Amino acid sequence: MNIDVKNAIDKLLLACKSAQSVLTSDKKMADLIEMVVQDIISFITIISISEAEDRVKHFKETYLDTSLREIKIPNKVNQFPSSFEILCLADKTLLTKKDIQLSPLYIETIIELGKYYSFSKYDKKQIDVKKFKDYLKGLNDYLSQTVTNIESTSERQKQNTDSNEQKVFFEESSVNLSSSSHQSEIPEEKEETIEELLENLNQLIGLSEVKQEVNTLVNLLKIKKIREERGFKTANISKHLVFLGNPGTGKTTIARLISKIYKQLGILDKGQLVEVDRAGLVAGYVGQTALKTKEKIDEAMGGILFIDEAYTLIKGGSDFGQEAIDTILKAMEDNRENFVVIVAGYPEPMAEFLESNPGLKSRFNKTISFEDYNEEELFEIFELFCRSNDMRLANNAIESFKEYLKQLNENKPKNFANGRTMRNLFERAVSNQANRLAQLVEITDNELNEMTIEDLDLTHIIIN
Repeated sequence: MNIDVKNAIDKLLLACKSAQSVLTSDKKMADLIEMVVQDIISFITIISISEAEDRVKHFKETYLDTSLREIKIPNKVNQFPSSFEILCLADKTLLTKKDIQLSPLYIETIIELGKYYSFSKYDKKQIDVKKFKDYLKGLNDYLSQTVTNIESTSERQKQNTDSNEQKVFFEESSVNLSSSSHQSEIPEEKEETIEELLENLNQLIGLSEVKQEVNTLVNLLKIKKIREERGFKTANISKHLVFLGNPGTGKTTIARLISKIYKQLGILDKGQLVEVDRAGLVAGYVGQTALKTKEKIDEAMGGILFIDEAYTLIKGGSDFGQEAIDTILKAMEDNRENFVVIVAGYPEPMAEFLESNPGLKSRFNKTISFEDYNEEELFEIFELFCRSNDMRLANNAIESFKEYLKQLNENKPKNFANGRTMRNLFERAVSNQANRLAQLVEITDNELNEMTIEDLDLTHIIIN
């Protein structure tokens, strides 16, 4: 838990609750807290390059009361929060009634959340910092316009002295993205060199065969580019890829690295990764699927379109998944030099998917297989989560935990998700530790940073 994020959210929701008690006659305020929470969840989704659902789930469990955890990500995520308009409208009324300012508190919450994810050792590579900045700029621009209107209203309702005090409050509370202080809080994206990207690849836990395949692919493309520059003939090397593997084996992480590597090699202009699944491509009516798919293709142009569980696009009958496939294949044909597609999923369904269409099989002739992590690698992943959060396993917990991982590896449940399972286990252990430590009168640094066997709570989850 990040204490700055927690404090910002608590202040915002408490202020919203107070505002509702003042503006009970306004129907727009009836579900204000729910609207604010949904918009915050939408913000997390907007800035997430991948793993948005996991990030939202963790946010709910860590920062929200039980009564608010059922709020879901909306089907259509708006780039500008509708609740913020209501907060600004409420501020205009509350200026004359009560010392509550909602819009600056919303901005403060967004800043703390964005900073937390952007700087997090685990999250920062999955966060689109530009979208974070754009979202903040939109809030700031809207608030600046609203402040002018509020000041005009205040002048008619109060004396000039009161109006000046309100102006000072807003100037101090607003976020000015052009100021140096706030610019230093929002990280600038730095492009990594090809050597740094390959080093990042080779430092990943496990995935030895994947690393070898990617390094070979990079070397082939490097030499191909050199031959082209010197006027020699070159063999055709497909840039489109098939990723085969179970959930949590690093497919999205590798896809993101490849997108950046392709950009550094000059194969792609932008190198962004657009992650999508069936729901992001297929609509429910004739003609709409092509338009929906085209939007994602346009978003990915100059980068990589990563289609997870791509086999779900083939369901037979009158299903519109084939329309999405046909649209993607045409885009691949029309944009050979600046558009790459990676399809991913379980091995057997993906084999059926590629056999379903001659165009698919001919374009996706390069496959990379992602093996499940073994128990040693799972332990390394869990330890990485610990180190990234300044925590460690107690000595008497290590052997029991390794035995659990051995049993888990030998008797994998259907919902086993490799690295993602380790992340979920770590987050549950952190919650258990928090509940245990909260009962103590004094907490030492050692207790704060140590995770015990009780915190892991392995007794009810060891596979028999």
